Amino acid sequence: MSRRKLQSAFDQVSEFDRGRIVAYRDCGLSVREIGSRVGLNQKTVMWICDRWMQEGTTDQRGRSHPPQCTTSREDRQIVRVAETNRSVPSQTVAQHIESVTHHSVSARTVRHCLQQSGLSARRSLLGLPLSENHSRLHRQWCDERSKWVTEWNEVIFTDESRICLQHHNGLI
Repeated sequence: MSRRKLQSAFDQVSEFDRGRIVAYRDCGLSVREIGSRVGLNQKTVMWICDRWMQEGTTDQRGRSHPPQCTTSREDRQIVRVAETNRSVPSQTVAQHIESVTHHSVSARTVRHCLQQSGLSARRSLLGLPLSENHSRLHRQWCDERSKWVTEWNEVIFTDESRICLQHHNGLI
């Protein structure tokens, strides 16, 4: 198991369970017995015991990530702007927030804030450019069918979807 995965497993152990592990180890139980009693991996138990022996503590170390640069109010504004217009890019949202709050926010910060609030990134769909010939043919097709009334009842628009006429395949 990689060191990063072990650190993640270590971080998920509650303070109470870490205290139990140290107490069991002081009672003379093996790492395997402690792991089965607490319900943890043996390497995680061993890591906690080693940390207790070397540092005298089982507390988690502080993170090295930078502090959050936006306030909760700015976070709410970012989410509101993104939900209002889902096709607006993060750079535009950052510029809007900067104009409102007079506080510089990067597009990466905006994306991170949206990700934390459960919104995923979206790219606007680009329509295919039609040539003059394609436009003319589309217009001609529409003009030929502009007077249809009952004929449309016999037309099926599949939109490249599969249609099963013999049996129901469970798809809607």
